[in-house]
Amino acid sequence: MGKLLISHFIDTKIMKLNSLFNPKSIYSFNYKLFKNLKINRKISLGYAVAFGISIFGTVLGVTIGNQWEKQALEQEEYALINTNSLHRLQTAILQVRTHQQQLIPLSKQPEKFEEEYAHIIKHLETIQKGWSEIKLIKAQENYYSQQEISKLKKFIQSYEGVSEKYLQSLNQLVQKIKFNKLDSAEKITTAQTQLLEFTNSDVAIRFDEISESLTEIINIFYKQITQAKENLNQAILFRNWIIFSSLFISILLTIFLARKISWAISSPIIELTNVAKKVTQSENFDLQVPITTEDEIGILAFSFNHLINRVKQLLKEQTANTAHLNAIIDNLADGLLVSDINGKIINYNPAITKMLGFGDVDMKGIYCQEFLPEVIELVNNSQQNPTAVFTKELQLNKKQIAKASVTAILETNCNESYCKSFGSIILVRDITQEKEIDAMKTDFISTVSHELRTPLTSVLGFASIIQEKLEEEVFPLLPVENRKTNKTIRRVKDNINIIISEAERLTALINDVLDIAKMEAGKLDWKQEAISIDKLIERSLAAISALFTTKNLELITNIEPELPQIIGDENRLIQVLINLISNAIKFTHEGSITCSAKLINHNIVISIIDTGNGIALEDQTKVFDKFKQVGETLTDKPQGTGLGLPICKQIIEHHGGNIWVESELGKGSTFAFSIPIQINVINQFEQIVNLNTIVQQLQEHSTNNNLTCDRQKTILVVDDDANIRELLRQSLQNQGYAVREATDGLDAIYQIKADKPDLIILDVMMPQINGFDTAAIIKNDPTKMDIPIIMLSIFEDKERGYRLGIDRYMTKPIDNNKLMKEIGLLLSQGTSAKKVLVVDTTASTLLTLSQILKTQGYNVVEASNGEECIEKALSLQPDMIIVDSVLSQEHDLVKTLRFEKGLENLFFILLGDTDKS
Repeated sequence: MGKLLISHFIDTKIMKLNSLFNPKSIYSFNYKLFKNLKINRKISLGYAVAFGISIFGTVLGVTIGNQWEKQALEQEEYALINTNSLHRLQTAILQVRTHQQQLIPLSKQPEKFEEEYAHIIKHLETIQKGWSEIKLIKAQENYYSQQEISKLKKFIQSYEGVSEKYLQSLNQLVQKIKFNKLDSAEKITTAQTQLLEFTNSDVAIRFDEISESLTEIINIFYKQITQAKENLNQAILFRNWIIFSSLFISILLTIFLARKISWAISSPIIELTNVAKKVTQSENFDLQVPITTEDEIGILAFSFNHLINRVKQLLKEQTANTAHLNAIIDNLADGLLVSDINGKIINYNPAITKMLGFGDVDMKGIYCQEFLPEVIELVNNSQQNPTAVFTKELQLNKKQIAKASVTAILETNCNESYCKSFGSIILVRDITQEKEIDAMKTDFISTVSHELRTPLTSVLGFASIIQEKLEEEVFPLLPVENRKTNKTIRRVKDNINIIISEAERLTALINDVLDIAKMEAGKLDWKQEAISIDKLIERSLAAISALFTTKNLELITNIEPELPQIIGDENRLIQVLINLISNAIKFTHEGSITCSAKLINHNIVISIIDTGNGIALEDQTKVFDKFKQVGETLTDKPQGTGLGLPICKQIIEHHGGNIWVESELGKGSTFAFSIPIQINVINQFEQIVNLNTIVQQLQEHSTNNNLTCDRQKTILVVDDDANIRELLRQSLQNQGYAVREATDGLDAIYQIKADKPDLIILDVMMPQINGFDTAAIIKNDPTKMDIPIIMLSIFEDKERGYRLGIDRYMTKPIDNNKLMKEIGLLLSQGTSAKKVLVVDTTASTLLTLSQILKTQGYNVVEASNGEECIEKALSLQPDMIIVDSVLSQEHDLVKTLRFEKGLENLFFILLGDTDKS
């Protein structure tokens, strides 16, 4: 019966599981699940299903097993209880029969008889109770088979009431015996006979059959106990079987779900990968990934499709942009070269091939140095300093000039500490026209400035003459007692001083404009000399010391001791210092001005610090621009031309230095510049005495070695401008010279042939024959070449004049005092163009001395050793020899030339020795 219940229970559960895991249901479930769920949820669901089946199977097995076990235990329990009840019933029946048989012998003992009967009654009660329990067994039909229930019912029906009849019959007999009393042997025998008959009666025999039938029933219950134990073992086995089966099924399902989930995940990824490969290989951006799921892979596929479309769009835009950029590059007027990090050309435009004249030559893959070797240095510099831009002018051919700008190609993510370069961009601009325009601009500025010099010369010169005549001849004759006369004299003096002052200011402006023009054109003459910083600052401060007194400003100097010398043009550097200090004084109304000089990192740094108005930050970048002045021109009166600082910048940069300003509005300014120390060049200059001293010695020697003449000297003034001639006439006649005039070069040549003058003042720009051609004619005539010539010009072209052999070159407006001094010096020399032989084994020393002496009007001959010196001295017979003292001692030049070769009047200057021989 228990097996049937368990089997029904298991069948029911299996049917439910079969309905749950129907293939169609699973397919429908999987399709909906894997399409809509996210990947993490798919995986989680797979784990959940497998885990759920495992748990469900375990719970099911435990539940069914426990249920089965419970039933088996209940069956065993009831079987044991019933068996015990039947055993007690059987025992009670046997006890009754035994006690009933004991009544026969005990009938002789009434007391024991009563006691024995009492035992029978007690056992009969147990029988009644046991019988009641047997009836209850019928209620436990679920635990027994129909056959067993049928036997039990038959047993109950067969023996129901037998015990009661037995008890009733026995009770009647005992009561009858008790009633007759057992007081005689006869009564005892009768009683025994009655009891014996009762023992063999049908009721007693029927009562004994109950015990025999109970043995069969008890055996049934023993079988039930054995069956219950078997059911219990089967229940445990079945529970374990279900648990292990559920685990096995869950493992299989896990594998199945893993494959399904893996397929659900991998198949669209594989599809996406295949499309990606096709797109990459074929560059077909019309391909699309089919979207079959709504999970992350579906989103990824959608995003990839969007990306393909975006790339497609960007490629179209890039193609259009590239075409547009190529059109721009191809139509650039400037030449463009793009090189990799090794200098190999990777791109270029038609303009560069046209500039270089290569026509249709393919330049890609060729190194830059094969086309533009001059830019290799710029390319290398750009790789070493990727953030900077390097420029250089190139001479492409005889007529074409270009400017190359090189910058590095940097990575996008670039920081200040490190920038990776991938190559260089070289932009070549044709600046031929710009150079021509710049030259035209420079020529225009120069021409205008030069044209101003001639009338300015007249204004300044005649104003000076008027001032001199008034002071010497007119004012002394006027009555000084008259107040009105004195007032008029003072006013005339002031007016003339204003005319001279403004003329000098206009001269300074013209000189500044010409300096800027010459610097930009590279035509300015630069000296190279060893300069002491102490003397440089001392001379500069001395030149403007009166300005400190005028404005009551304190001057503070802070110069480091033992500063090394620098190499440069001392006069130009003094010009820089004077300009900076003058500006500081101009814009400082109270306080102090500090001039400091320090050695910082092999540079001499000179700073001018004032306590003046200061310069706003936005104006600091403009102060070095031409014609730029700080302040509002409508409210602040401009002070100066705006060219001073640009000139300073040009001078400092020519010396390899830098100039800058540091300022805070209302707290003063600091203008500073640096000049690098050129130690190697300084060592070369240590062997050279001060060139100005040499020139001075030459001039003194020339003056002292010529005899003075009492006759009046005649000076020929050659100029096409009548005002200039008149100015010079008056100035020269005031100095006691006889003056003749010529209106042009041709007139001058006729007059010189007719009557040789003692000195010629010659203008450059004249009709018919200009001044240079006139000087060339004179210097090439042996009879006239010794006449000293002072050339006056509005142009700064000393080199050309000295090459022709002129003695002095002066620019207009004329400094009258300097002119008179030079005239006196030349007339005292007697003849023109003193010859100087310069001897030194160092080429740089020879070059420096020669340049300086030539600019002073001397004919210079060079020699590099003692033998050459002796040879040239004998052949040329110079007026003076400048020679290295060591070289002179080695060859004994002074003795050899003066005493052995007959050149007694030869003048020597020994370099490295302060004594004159």
